[in-house]
Amino acid sequence: MSSEAAHPVISLLAGGGYRVRQGELSATGPTLPEALTALSAVISGQYDQEKGDETAAAQDAARQNDILANDRFIRGNQLQHSVLTAVAIGLI
Repeated sequence: MSSEAAHPVISLLAGGGYRVRQGELSATGPTLPEALTALSAVISGQYDQEKGDETAAAQDAARQNDILANDRFIRGNQLQHSVLTAVAIGLI
């Protein structure tokens, strides 16, 4: 783990104020505590977005599994494939 990812980097802005950066995320504020609070909000927003993406992906996978398990045409094709395979190998 690089030291940049482990510790925030604090910069003084030319017009006054501070920029705090951690990894790819950064925030600014007129005082250091306000800049740190803003960075905390950015990190929380990023976390919420990533969790939302994971939740959406899990819901999509569950819907796809439900469709595969309950779609009568897919089930019919699976049955037909099983019967044809059994006929082909001489079980029926």
